Amino acid sequence: MRNKSFTTVGWEKYLHPTDNPFVQNFLDKNGKEVLWQIALNIHNAILDNKDSIAFIVHSNAGSVVVINSTDYVEVLDHCLDWFSKREEYEICSKISKFKSDFTDNKKRKDYSTRKQTLI
Repeated sequence: MRNKSFTTVGWEKYLHPTDNPFVQNFLDKNGKEVLWQIALNIHNAILDNKDSIAFIVHSNAGSVVVINSTDYVEVLDHCLDWFSKREEYEICSKISKFKSDFTDNKKRKDYSTRKQTLI
């Protein structure tokens, strides 16, 4: 099997529709699934203390999107804004919790310890 190399880009290129009708169209069709998956992956990265996450937004995309830990809150705010405009308030509540886990410096072990004390 051949190794494939990819260039990396910042999250804005494929997830922020500023003056890009292709991104706007993509988010109109796939935004709910894509942005929710990104929010979940950021939350997992927060809990696992990862410095960044990388993913391919679309199979035809020529680059890998990288989100550094310094951008986690900004991307979560972007997701929160997107879902808020579509009145997806349950998802907004969960994303707000993800942000508070970041600001409170929560880690996965904090959740596993809490579960053990509840049992």
